[in-house]
Amino acid sequence: MRALMKIGALLLIVFGFYACNQQSLLISVSNPTDADRLVETVKVKLNKSKLDATELVVVDKASGTEVQSQLIDEDVDGVNLMLAFQVRLKANETREYIVKEGQATIIPGDVKTFGRFVPERTDDFAWENDKVAFRVYGPEAQRLFLSGEKGGTYSGGVDCWLKKVDYSIIDKWYAGNSAKPGYYHKDHGEGLDNYHVGPSLGCGGTGVMIGEELQTSFNYTAYKVLNNGPIETKFELAYAPFGKDNTTVMHSKTVSIDLGSNLSKFIVSVEGADVLTTGLTLHDNKGKTSVDSTACWAGYWSPHMGEELGTAIVVDPKYYAGSSKVVVDEKDKSHLLVHLKPINGKVEYYAGFAWSGSKQFANKQAWHGYLEQFAYQLKYPLKVSFK
Repeated sequence: MRALMKIGALLLIVFGFYACNQQSLLISVSNPTDADRLVETVKVKLNKSKLDATELVVVDKASGTEVQSQLIDEDVDGVNLMLAFQVRLKANETREYIVKEGQATIIPGDVKTFGRFVPERTDDFAWENDKVAFRVYGPEAQRLFLSGEKGGTYSGGVDCWLKKVDYSIIDKWYAGNSAKPGYYHKDHGEGLDNYHVGPSLGCGGTGVMIGEELQTSFNYTAYKVLNNGPIETKFELAYAPFGKDNTTVMHSKTVSIDLGSNLSKFIVSVEGADVLTTGLTLHDNKGKTSVDSTACWAGYWSPHMGEELGTAIVVDPKYYAGSSKVVVDEKDKSHLLVHLKPINGKVEYYAGFAWSGSKQFANKQAWHGYLEQFAYQLKYPLKVSFK
């Protein structure tokens, strides 16, 4: 029997509710596999529910214990259209949850998902959960770089912030950096940012192959926060067209992260490319790459500033179009690439990392086991029904 580690995979179900009574609903969640699913997000639409969606409580029926939940208003119109909560299920287990009107008693603390625009550091956008943190760079950072001014960053890649605590650190690290530039490049007991992106893809940036050459996207041009924790944080990023010669690619991203997951989800809308490419920078090429073309994941495990770092891409098989490796002497140009086949103008993939300094994984083998299990959960989602 395989035991799944903490994985925040997403399950989206449209409500076709049957009411327990007028003010409550009963949801049955089943694990169809012989693997334990210790933490997984169930996300449901409320549009057909008779409940007042301004305040809802989720209760585990068997124990009577309240479960932390999150109401979601993704189109920011004041109406909550979705409800998210997390479940823990043993192999082949089914549990029932009651959703009822009322005020939740679980108050979200510092252990949560979180993301925001960061004007105090040019125009970063940063996001995190209890495991990992990331950032991308905006249009002002690109302008500063191209004009030769101080403080610029020219990169469409994804940066990794290597945290070793489960609480939110984005605000604290940026405040420290504002007071003392370079603050978050040193470990003050919570981790640090010592991951170099440069003009590479970093951990999950996007590009296209033109012949044998990778063309990466530019910095993001605009953002929109759709929801912000505690269980899921989701936002949109717009990008300027990019490419070369007669190839012009237009794309935008919806990025999300669940509590308990080491991977962020990227949904990319794309025009002008038959194949979109994502990937992982190989830095100084001193690590080892691994690819599982059946489970559709690719990873890079390497020495990293006295520790070890594993980065990875996991893809839903229907979008997977193979992988390749580019190793060159030029800085920031070596990559493990994963190629994606758009379906109806869209691709989906997950990208993230494991850092030995966080003590979340014992070694490379444990991290690879996590990726295998994450891919397994994508293939066999939880089953949800209503009674």
